[in-house]
Amino acid sequence: MKNSIIHLMLPTLILIFCLNAFGQYVRRESFNTEKDRRLKYELDDWVSYLKSRRISSITVGTNYIYFGTLDGGILRYDYYGDKWDYPFTTSSGLPNNKVLNVVYDKNNSFLWAVTEDDIAIFKPADKEWLRKSEADFWPYQFPELPDLGEIGDVTQNIFYPRKYLSQLPTFFANGDYTIIDNWILMDRQFREFPITGFIKDVKQRIWFAVKDFGIGVGDLYGMRADFYQVGLPAIIPIDIAYQNNDLWIGGLARGSGRSGIALWPANEIDWRFFEERWISHLPDDNVHDILVDGDSVWFATEYGVSVYSTTKNKWSNISLKEGLISNLVLDLEVFGNFVYVATDQGISRIDRLIGRVKDINDDRFLNLRFNQLAAQKDTLWAATDRGIFRYISRLRDWEFLPSKAAIQDMDITAVFNYNNEMWFASDGGIMWLDLRTNKWESFPQLAIEISPPYRDIQVNEKSVWVATKSGLLKYDKVDKFWKLFTVEDGLLDNNCHRILLDGEYLWITTDSGITHFNWNDPNRID
Repeated sequence: MKNSIIHLMLPTLILIFCLNAFGQYVRRESFNTEKDRRLKYELDDWVSYLKSRRISSITVGTNYIYFGTLDGGILRYDYYGDKWDYPFTTSSGLPNNKVLNVVYDKNNSFLWAVTEDDIAIFKPADKEWLRKSEADFWPYQFPELPDLGEIGDVTQNIFYPRKYLSQLPTFFANGDYTIIDNWILMDRQFREFPITGFIKDVKQRIWFAVKDFGIGVGDLYGMRADFYQVGLPAIIPIDIAYQNNDLWIGGLARGSGRSGIALWPANEIDWRFFEERWISHLPDDNVHDILVDGDSVWFATEYGVSVYSTTKNKWSNISLKEGLISNLVLDLEVFGNFVYVATDQGISRIDRLIGRVKDINDDRFLNLRFNQLAAQKDTLWAATDRGIFRYISRLRDWEFLPSKAAIQDMDITAVFNYNNEMWFASDGGIMWLDLRTNKWESFPQLAIEISPPYRDIQVNEKSVWVATKSGLLKYDKVDKFWKLFTVEDGLLDNNCHRILLDGEYLWITTDSGITHFNWNDPNRID
């Protein structure tokens, strides 16, 4: 018995010895300063988006209006293009995403950010943030701010806090909003959001900061104002999906504040939120997966599957009472005429046209957690807690597929298909099956350095990407090496959930928000 145990442990012991002898198996970067990091990455290689609805200050620059926030870095509105540009966050080089004050110095075009941790300036010519704590010499002088005192007329390009709102004429809100007494914005659900400050630009527009909501833009000539929600809801983002050029974002409610499902339209300023408390056929807005199928968007929630028709602006829900095996839905996949539903208790399927649940009767699936699904030609693959299953449509049957990889094939947490490659993640590492040769390759070394679970996989011709709680893993299929990207590189948070591969870019959902990564910058070598 003792010899058998030693025999089983021998490969692992040899592996540990080799790793100790020859260094780490997974490459990673470490930078002493932000300036060092920028020698490797361009300013917009990493871009992150957070909740961003607690605005601390506003300043007007040459080309942008900048909004310092306490929860999302610095928002930037393109003054002449009338559109949002990507925000400045820790991914861009800010010391902290809690910005106490933002000031533009028109004398030298520097943008100053006073954050919770440090003071930094952005030099547009160098496209770089400089942090005071990292500088050996700091010759820069913070711009002198005007003494507001008792003011008469509102001056351009000066941020006024809430107590100066009385200097403005009465504004009327457009759309679903109303400005009530004491400069409170009220929405159609009668929720109230205080306006906390404002600034006037050279176009005679008033930009309002609205606590826990976003921004407002008022026209001094017409005395009307539009109000826009900006940034994520109060959620931990889990999944993200394109519908044409618009982005759907879903996740799990985070503490207090407005949670819900977010729609980020490509050609509009305003974000849209869908909250279960206000929608009768959306019983739960905690989302684990999003599936876009034409004009229909399917959401895997904790109370079944919710479906939104964008053409009809209508919600519907399918749950236990309609025949689902469980209400806790983890993943969705289109396969043939059905949407297959992975749950914590088994698998179901829904007719895409009529919405009727069709039974999948298989004793092997009772109380079996299906973690993720992937469609590949005539086969549907399933990652489950008891290994790999696949449904072959021409055989009309499910089969268990034991792997021949060098890692255990229980607790399969993710699956992805790329051409003739099937990639899988388990608690023991990453493995893949070549469907042409039926040969397996595995990477058990990963589990020694990068702790599971591995939550998601995306694959293209060059690379394999894996979402982990330690960061974003990349496997270079050409040069055959693994690399881990973390907050050191530009990730917003190391705890990653899902990945969306978008050509030369990746979207990564994390505990703190969403990061957009230019993974294929031709000027960079990983």
